[in-house]
Amino acid sequence: MPKSTFLLLSGEHPTLPYAEVRAILRSEGISYVEKEKGDQVLILTPEGRIEGLLSSRAALVMEGGELLGRAGLSMESVMRTCSEIDWGFLGGRTFGVRATRIKRYWDGAELQTLEKAIGDAVPRSLGARVDLGRPEIWIRAVISGGSVYIFSRGFTTDRGAFVRRRPRTRPYFHPGVLEPKIARVFVNLSAVRSKDLFLDPFCGTGGFLIEAAMMGMDAVGIDLDLRMVVGAMNNTRFYGLDCGLVHGDGTSGIVKKADGIATDPPYGRGTSTGGERVEDLIRGLARMARDTLKNGGRICFASPSEIGPAMIAREEGLRILEEHSMRVHKSLTRAIVVAERE
Repeated sequence: MPKSTFLLLSGEHPTLPYAEVRAILRSEGISYVEKEKGDQVLILTPEGRIEGLLSSRAALVMEGGELLGRAGLSMESVMRTCSEIDWGFLGGRTFGVRATRIKRYWDGAELQTLEKAIGDAVPRSLGARVDLGRPEIWIRAVISGGSVYIFSRGFTTDRGAFVRRRPRTRPYFHPGVLEPKIARVFVNLSAVRSKDLFLDPFCGTGGFLIEAAMMGMDAVGIDLDLRMVVGAMNNTRFYGLDCGLVHGDGTSGIVKKADGIATDPPYGRGTSTGGERVEDLIRGLARMARDTLKNGGRICFASPSEIGPAMIAREEGLRILEEHSMRVHKSLTRAIVVAERE
Protein backbone atom coordinates (compact mmCIF):
# COMPACT_ATOMS: atom_id res chain seq x y z
CA MET A 1 0.00 0.00 0.00
CA PRO A 2 1.47 3.41 -0.96
CA LYS A 3 2.65 5.50 1.96
CA SER A 4 1.07 8.87 2.65
CA THR A 5 3.08 12.04 3.24
CA PHE A 6 1.88 14.52 5.85
CA LEU A 7 2.67 18.19 5.25
CA LEU A 8 2.37 20.90 7.90
CA LEU A 9 1.75 24.16 6.08
CA SER A 10 2.21 27.77 7.04
CA GLY A 11 -0.83 29.59 8.36
CA GLU A 12 0.21 32.87 6.75
CA HIS A 13 -2.32 32.59 3.93
CA PRO A 14 -5.48 30.48 3.55
CA THR A 15 -4.90 29.17 0.00
CA LEU A 16 -1.36 29.84 -1.24
CA PRO A 17 0.43 27.05 0.70
CA TYR A 18 -1.71 24.33 -0.89
CA ALA A 19 -1.37 25.85 -4.35
CA GLU A 20 2.40 26.12 -3.99
CA VAL A 21 2.79 22.41 -3.16
CA ARG A 22 0.64 21.37 -6.12
CA ALA A 23 2.58 23.63 -8.50
CA ILE A 24 5.97 22.33 -7.34
CA LEU A 25 4.92 18.72 -7.84
CA ARG A 26 3.46 19.55 -11.25
CA SER A 27 6.68 21.26 -12.32
CA GLU A 28 8.64 18.10 -11.59
CA GLY A 29 6.07 15.78 -13.17
CA ILE A 30 5.34 13.98 -9.90
CA SER A 31 1.98 12.23 -9.81
CA TYR A 32 0.13 12.08 -6.52
CA VAL A 33 -3.24 11.52 -4.92
CA GLU A 34 -4.45 14.25 -2.60
CA LYS A 35 -5.88 12.31 0.33
CA GLU A 36 -6.89 15.13 2.63
CA LYS A 37 -6.77 18.90 2.93
CA GLY A 38 -7.23 20.44 6.38
CA ASP A 39 -6.34 23.54 8.35
CA GLN A 40 -2.59 23.92 7.64
CA VAL A 41 -2.60 20.24 6.73
CA LEU A 42 -2.14 18.49 3.39
CA ILE A 43 -1.87 14.70 3.03
CA LEU A 44 -0.64 13.26 -0.25
CA THR A 45 0.23 9.84 -1.62
CA PRO A 46 2.96 10.65 -4.14
CA GLU A 47 4.61 8.39 -6.68
CA GLY A 48 8.14 8.72 -5.39
CA ARG A 49 9.83 10.75 -2.69
CA ILE A 50 9.05 14.44 -2.41
CA GLU A 51 10.76 15.41 0.84
CA GLY A 52 13.96 16.73 -0.73
CA LEU A 53 12.09 18.62 -3.41
CA LEU A 54 9.77 20.40 -0.99
CA SER A 55 12.48 21.14 1.57
CA SER A 56 14.59 22.88 -1.09
CA ARG A 57 11.83 24.75 -2.92
CA ALA A 58 8.73 25.41 -0.82
CA ALA A 59 8.27 28.70 1.01
CA LEU A 60 5.00 27.95 2.78
CA VAL A 61 5.61 24.36 3.89
CA MET A 62 6.99 24.05 7.40
CA GLU A 63 7.77 20.34 7.67
CA GLY A 64 6.56 16.92 6.64
CA GLY A 65 7.11 13.21 6.64
CA GLU A 66 5.49 9.80 6.56
CA LEU A 67 2.03 9.72 8.12
CA LEU A 68 1.96 7.02 10.80
CA GLY A 69 -1.59 7.37 12.06
CA ARG A 70 -4.57 9.60 12.63
CA ALA A 71 -6.53 9.76 15.87
CA GLY A 72 -9.59 11.57 17.12
CA LEU A 73 -9.57 14.27 19.79
CA SER A 74 -9.33 12.03 22.84
CA MET A 75 -6.51 10.30 24.66
CA GLU A 76 -8.30 7.00 24.20
CA SER A 77 -8.30 7.46 20.44
CA VAL A 78 -4.64 8.53 20.46
CA MET A 79 -3.62 5.44 22.45
CA ARG A 80 -5.63 3.16 20.19
CA THR A 81 -4.02 4.68 17.11
CA CYS A 82 -0.53 4.37 18.63
CA SER A 83 -1.14 0.69 19.35
CA GLU A 84 -1.82 0.14 15.64
CA ILE A 85 1.38 1.88 14.42
CA ASP A 86 4.31 -0.30 13.36
CA TRP A 87 7.12 1.28 15.36
CA GLY A 88 9.77 -1.07 13.99
CA PHE A 89 11.61 1.75 12.20
CA LEU A 90 12.66 3.06 15.63
CA GLY A 91 14.50 -0.14 16.54
CA GLY A 92 17.77 0.65 18.34
CA ARG A 93 17.50 4.36 17.55
CA THR A 94 16.93 7.54 19.54
CA PHE A 95 13.71 9.47 19.12
CA GLY A 96 11.82 12.45 20.47
CA VAL A 97 8.14 13.41 20.41
CA ARG A 98 6.82 16.92 19.91
CA ALA A 99 3.19 17.99 19.59
CA THR A 100 1.81 21.12 17.92
CA ARG A 101 -1.67 22.60 18.17
CA ILE A 102 -3.04 24.52 15.20
CA LYS A 103 -5.07 27.49 16.41
CA ARG A 104 -7.31 26.36 19.29
CA TYR A 105 -8.22 22.84 18.22
CA TRP A 106 -8.62 20.50 21.22
CA ASP A 107 -7.51 23.31 23.50
CA GLY A 108 -8.20 21.18 26.56
CA ALA A 109 -5.37 18.80 25.72
CA GLU A 110 -1.99 19.20 27.44
CA LEU A 111 0.67 18.91 24.78
CA GLN A 112 3.24 17.44 27.16
CA THR A 113 0.77 14.77 28.24
CA LEU A 114 0.11 13.93 24.60
CA GLU A 115 3.84 13.72 23.86
CA LYS A 116 4.46 11.41 26.81
CA ALA A 117 1.57 9.14 25.85
CA ILE A 118 2.91 8.72 22.31
CA GLY A 119 6.44 8.11 23.55
CA ASP A 120 5.28 5.52 26.07
CA ALA A 121 3.44 3.66 23.29
CA VAL A 122 6.73 2.72 21.61
CA PRO A 123 7.49 -0.92 22.65
CA ARG A 124 10.54 -1.16 24.91
CA SER A 125 11.52 -4.36 23.16
CA LEU A 126 12.66 -2.28 20.19
CA GLY A 127 15.55 -0.83 22.17
CA ALA A 128 14.61 2.72 21.13
CA ARG A 129 15.66 5.49 23.53
CA VAL A 130 14.11 8.89 24.11
CA ASP A 131 16.40 11.85 23.38
CA LEU A 132 14.78 15.27 23.36
CA GLY A 133 18.01 17.05 22.48
CA ARG A 134 19.20 15.68 19.15
CA PRO A 135 17.25 12.50 18.41
CA GLU A 136 17.80 10.50 15.25
CA ILE A 137 14.07 10.61 14.56
CA TRP A 138 11.40 13.11 15.56
CA ILE A 139 7.88 11.82 15.99
CA ARG A 140 5.44 14.66 15.52
CA ALA A 141 1.82 15.06 16.53
CA VAL A 142 -0.25 17.84 14.98
CA ILE A 143 -3.71 18.75 16.27
CA SER A 144 -5.84 20.25 13.51
CA GLY A 145 -9.58 20.15 12.92
CA GLY A 146 -11.01 17.03 14.47
CA SER A 147 -7.84 14.95 14.31
CA VAL A 148 -4.44 14.29 15.82
CA TYR A 149 -2.01 13.45 13.02
CA ILE A 150 1.08 11.46 13.97
CA PHE A 151 3.99 11.43 11.55
CA SER A 152 7.70 10.75 11.38
CA ARG A 153 9.43 13.97 10.44
CA GLY A 154 11.32 13.57 7.20
CA PHE A 155 12.23 17.19 6.52
CA THR A 156 11.90 20.78 7.65
CA THR A 157 12.29 23.89 5.53
CA ASP A 158 14.81 26.63 6.27
CA ARG A 159 12.35 29.45 6.82
CA GLY A 160 15.07 31.63 8.31
CA ALA A 161 16.77 31.78 4.91
CA PHE A 162 14.04 34.09 3.64
CA VAL A 163 14.57 36.41 6.59
CA ARG A 164 18.30 36.50 5.88
CA ARG A 165 17.50 37.53 2.28
CA ARG A 166 15.11 40.32 3.20
CA PRO A 167 15.28 43.19 0.71
CA ARG A 168 16.97 45.70 3.02
CA THR A 169 20.04 43.45 3.31
CA ARG A 170 20.78 43.79 -0.42
CA PRO A 171 22.99 46.38 -2.13
CA TYR A 172 20.01 48.04 -3.85
CA PHE A 173 16.69 48.61 -2.12
CA HIS A 174 13.43 50.15 -3.28
CA PRO A 175 10.21 50.41 -1.24
CA GLY A 176 7.25 48.22 -2.08
CA VAL A 177 9.07 45.05 -3.14
CA LEU A 178 7.66 41.69 -2.11
CA GLU A 179 9.37 39.76 0.65
CA PRO A 180 11.53 36.80 -0.51
CA LYS A 181 9.09 34.23 0.86
CA ILE A 182 6.23 35.57 -1.27
CA ALA A 183 8.52 36.05 -4.27
CA ARG A 184 9.45 32.36 -3.98
CA VAL A 185 5.77 31.41 -3.94
CA PHE A 186 5.14 33.39 -7.14
CA VAL A 187 8.01 31.63 -8.89
CA ASN A 188 6.80 28.23 -7.72
CA LEU A 189 3.26 28.97 -8.88
CA SER A 190 4.61 29.49 -12.39
CA ALA A 191 5.47 25.76 -12.28
CA VAL A 192 9.02 26.06 -13.57
CA ARG A 193 11.79 23.59 -12.78
CA SER A 194 15.59 23.65 -12.80
CA LYS A 195 17.06 24.66 -16.20
CA ASP A 196 13.74 26.15 -17.37
CA LEU A 197 13.74 29.68 -18.76
CA PHE A 198 12.01 31.88 -16.20
CA LEU A 199 10.97 35.44 -17.05
CA ASP A 200 10.08 38.42 -14.86
CA PRO A 201 9.07 41.23 -17.26
CA PHE A 202 8.83 43.82 -14.44
CA CYS A 203 11.84 42.65 -12.47
CA GLY A 204 12.36 45.75 -10.32
CA THR A 205 15.15 45.09 -7.82
CA GLY A 206 15.45 41.43 -8.85
CA GLY A 207 13.67 39.62 -6.02
CA PHE A 208 11.92 37.08 -8.26
CA LEU A 209 15.11 36.49 -10.24
CA ILE A 210 17.01 35.72 -7.04
CA GLU A 211 14.49 33.09 -5.97
CA ALA A 212 14.31 31.51 -9.42
CA ALA A 213 18.07 31.38 -9.92
CA MET A 214 18.56 29.88 -6.46
CA MET A 215 16.33 27.01 -7.58
CA GLY A 216 18.39 26.47 -10.73
CA MET A 217 16.22 28.24 -13.29
CA ASP A 218 17.67 30.28 -16.15
CA ALA A 219 16.31 33.60 -14.91
CA VAL A 220 15.79 36.64 -17.14
CA GLY A 221 14.48 40.01 -16.00
CA ILE A 222 13.31 43.09 -17.87
CA ASP A 223 12.54 46.56 -16.56
CA LEU A 224 11.72 49.90 -18.13
CA ASP A 225 13.67 51.76 -15.43
CA LEU A 226 17.43 51.58 -16.00
CA ARG A 227 18.06 52.19 -12.30
CA MET A 228 16.15 49.02 -11.51
CA VAL A 229 18.07 47.02 -14.09
CA VAL A 230 21.39 48.12 -12.61
CA GLY A 231 20.09 47.57 -9.08
CA ALA A 232 18.82 44.09 -9.94
CA MET A 233 22.17 43.24 -11.47
CA ASN A 234 23.95 44.27 -8.28
CA ASN A 235 21.47 42.34 -6.12
CA THR A 236 21.70 39.10 -8.08
CA ARG A 237 25.49 39.27 -8.18
CA PHE A 238 25.46 39.88 -4.41
CA TYR A 239 24.24 36.27 -4.08
CA GLY A 240 26.63 34.95 -6.72
CA LEU A 241 23.84 34.46 -9.26
CA ASP A 242 24.11 34.88 -13.02
CA CYS A 243 20.82 36.28 -14.34
CA GLY A 244 20.00 37.87 -17.68
CA LEU A 245 18.88 41.49 -17.37
CA VAL A 246 17.45 43.70 -20.11
CA HIS A 247 16.53 47.37 -20.13
CA GLY A 248 13.25 47.69 -22.00
CA ASP A 249 9.49 47.25 -22.11
CA GLY A 250 8.61 43.92 -20.52
CA THR A 251 5.36 43.63 -22.46
CA SER A 252 6.93 44.11 -25.89
CA GLY A 253 8.04 40.51 -26.44
CA ILE A 254 11.79 41.01 -26.01
CA VAL A 255 12.08 37.41 -24.83
CA LYS A 256 10.57 35.16 -27.48
CA LYS A 257 9.95 31.96 -25.49
CA ALA A 258 9.72 31.21 -21.78
CA ASP A 259 8.74 28.17 -19.74
CA GLY A 260 7.21 30.26 -16.98
CA ILE A 261 6.57 33.87 -15.99
CA ALA A 262 6.09 35.39 -12.55
CA THR A 263 5.92 39.09 -11.86
CA ASP A 264 4.58 41.83 -9.63
CA PRO A 265 3.85 44.73 -12.02
CA PRO A 266 4.07 48.34 -10.81
CA TYR A 267 0.70 49.43 -9.47
CA GLY A 268 0.99 50.29 -5.77
CA ARG A 269 2.31 53.16 -3.74
CA GLY A 270 5.86 54.18 -4.58
CA THR A 271 5.77 52.59 -8.05
CA SER A 272 5.54 54.01 -11.54
CA THR A 273 3.67 52.58 -14.51
CA GLY A 274 5.39 54.91 -16.95
CA GLY A 275 2.15 56.82 -17.47
CA GLU A 276 0.21 53.73 -18.53
CA ARG A 277 -3.12 52.79 -16.94
CA VAL A 278 -2.85 49.72 -14.73
CA GLU A 279 -5.61 47.98 -16.72
CA ASP A 280 -3.66 48.50 -19.96
CA LEU A 281 -0.44 47.35 -18.28
CA ILE A 282 -2.07 44.08 -17.17
CA ARG A 283 -3.63 43.57 -20.61
CA GLY A 284 -0.23 44.04 -22.25
CA LEU A 285 1.29 41.59 -19.78
CA ALA A 286 -1.37 38.96 -20.52
CA ARG A 287 -0.95 39.43 -24.26
CA MET A 288 2.82 39.06 -23.98
CA ALA A 289 2.44 35.91 -21.85
CA ARG A 290 0.09 34.40 -24.44
CA ASP A 291 2.67 34.98 -27.17
CA THR A 292 5.79 34.11 -25.14
CA LEU A 293 4.88 31.11 -23.00
CA LYS A 294 5.38 27.65 -24.39
CA ASN A 295 2.25 25.48 -24.63
CA GLY A 296 1.23 24.59 -21.09
CA GLY A 297 3.46 27.31 -19.64
CA ARG A 298 2.15 29.31 -16.71
CA ILE A 299 2.19 32.90 -15.55
CA CYS A 300 1.67 34.06 -11.98
CA PHE A 301 1.12 37.79 -11.57
CA ALA A 302 -0.30 40.25 -9.08
CA SER A 303 -2.69 43.11 -9.68
CA PRO A 304 -5.18 45.26 -7.80
CA SER A 305 -8.23 43.02 -7.49
CA GLU A 306 -10.60 45.89 -8.35
CA ILE A 307 -9.61 45.91 -12.02
CA GLY A 308 -10.57 42.25 -12.58
CA PRO A 309 -7.16 40.92 -13.69
CA ALA A 310 -8.39 37.35 -14.21
CA MET A 311 -11.03 38.55 -16.64
CA ILE A 312 -8.45 40.62 -18.52
CA ALA A 313 -6.12 37.61 -18.82
CA ARG A 314 -9.00 35.44 -20.00
CA GLU A 315 -9.96 38.00 -22.64
CA GLU A 316 -6.39 37.86 -23.94
CA GLY A 317 -6.58 34.11 -24.48
CA LEU A 318 -5.11 32.66 -21.26
CA ARG A 319 -6.80 29.91 -19.26
CA ILE A 320 -7.31 30.95 -15.65
CA LEU A 321 -6.25 28.27 -13.17
CA GLU A 322 -6.37 30.04 -9.81
CA GLU A 323 -6.96 33.40 -8.20
CA HIS A 324 -5.84 34.18 -4.67
CA SER A 325 -6.52 37.29 -2.61
CA MET A 326 -4.02 39.11 -0.39
CA ARG A 327 -4.79 42.29 1.52
CA VAL A 328 -1.94 44.79 1.38
CA HIS A 329 -3.52 47.74 3.19
CA LYS A 330 -6.97 49.25 3.56
CA SER A 331 -6.99 50.72 0.06
CA LEU A 332 -5.34 47.82 -1.81
CA THR A 333 -6.19 44.15 -2.06
CA ARG A 334 -3.81 42.24 -4.28
CA ALA A 335 -5.18 39.55 -6.61
CA ILE A 336 -2.68 36.81 -7.41
CA VAL A 337 -3.63 35.19 -10.70
CA VAL A 338 -2.24 31.95 -12.11
CA ALA A 339 -2.99 31.38 -15.78
CA GLU A 340 -1.83 29.01 -18.50
CA ARG A 341 -1.22 29.15 -22.21
CA GLU A 342 -3.23 26.38 -23.80
